[in-house]
Amino acid sequence: MADLCVDLVPLFTALPQDEKIKLERLVQHQNYQKGEIVIDPTVSANLVIVAHGSTKLYTLDETGHEDVLQVLQVLHTGDYVGEDWLFGQVNTHSYVEATDNSEICLLRRQDFLKLIHQQPELSIRLLELSMTKISAMQKQIQLLTLPKVEERLFKYLQMYANEIGQNSFVLPLKLKDLALYLGTTPETLSRKFALLEEQGRLRRKLRQIDLI
Repeated sequence: MADLCVDLVPLFTALPQDEKIKLERLVQHQNYQKGEIVIDPTVSANLVIVAHGSTKLYTLDETGHEDVLQVLQVLHTGDYVGEDWLFGQVNTHSYVEATDNSEICLLRRQDFLKLIHQQPELSIRLLELSMTKISAMQKQIQLLTLPKVEERLFKYLQMYANEIGQNSFVLPLKLKDLALYLGTTPETLSRKFALLEEQGRLRRKLRQIDLI
C-alpha cells in the first residue's frame, strides 16, 4: 500500500507533498469485510479509494436484485470511484460492495470542494480522467451488445492484446471479475474459454493467455 492513500489516485499525484499530507488528514480510513456495502444511495457523497483489496460498482434492477449486465466497474488497489458524486450528482441506484476484505479511503464532498477552490487545476485533471473512464465504459458497452458470451470474451481478449501490443499475456482480471465485466458467470466463462481453445482461437493455462 502507498504511504499516503491519496498517492494512489492519479488526480492528486501532481499535488505538492505538503498538500497531499493535508489532504490525507481529511481522508477516512475504513476496513470492510467481503460482501459489505461501502456506498449505497443513502450514503454516496464520497470519493471511494481502494487502498487495499477489491470492490465492485453495480446497480440493482427493479426487483432489487443485482443486475449483472450493469456491473459498471471492478475496482482493485489504487482504483477509485465517485467523482460524479463529489460534484453533486445524486446516486439513485448505484452500490459499491467489497468483494474481498478491503481497506477503503473515503474523501467527503465538502472537503473535496474546498480543495478544488484552492487547486483549480484539479478540475481540468478530473475532466481528463473522467473522459478516460467514459471511454473504458463505452468499450464495455460495445462488448455487452454482442449476443454470444464467447464473442464478448474473445473481443475483450483481442482489445486487451492490442492495448498492450502482444498476443501472449496474463489476464488482468480474476475470472470472477472478468465474468462480471462481461455480464456472465465464472462457470459460463470457463466453458467459453474451453470452447475457444477447441476452435483453435487461443491457448490458456490458468490466467496465461496466448491468442492464435
